[in-house]
Amino acid sequence: MRRGWVILIVVGLLALFIGLFILLYVLGGPEQSALERVRDIAVIFLALAMVLVVLLLGVLVGVGIWLGLLIKDRLIPLLEVATQTAVRARGTVEFVGESVARPIIRTYGRIAAVRALVRTVSRRR
Repeated sequence: MRRGWVILIVVGLLALFIGLFILLYVLGGPEQSALERVRDIAVIFLALAMVLVVLLLGVLVGVGIWLGLLIKDRLIPLLEVATQTAVRARGTVEFVGESVARPIIRTYGRIAAVRALVRTVSRRR
């Protein structure tokens, strides 16, 4: 379906350019040679292409400005929220690490000390 529209648009534009070329060629004065007519038509087509390029560049600049504003309005606040979330997560990890890991480490340290004491006492006998 989409490919059919593309082909139709290309064929339509080609027919428009050919029709415009024939019309401009016929409108040329009788004192002009065929080469002069084709040259004038080429100049007209180049001018139309230049106008089209300027319009497309204007659209491109407009899209760039729109994207810049979109990034400013939406993406930067989203990144700020993500940064705040990461800071909160880091704080939570530190708190849990201190609250949970420190007592376990302390307990295993005491167990290791008791084992070392038992080994030391049992070797002397």
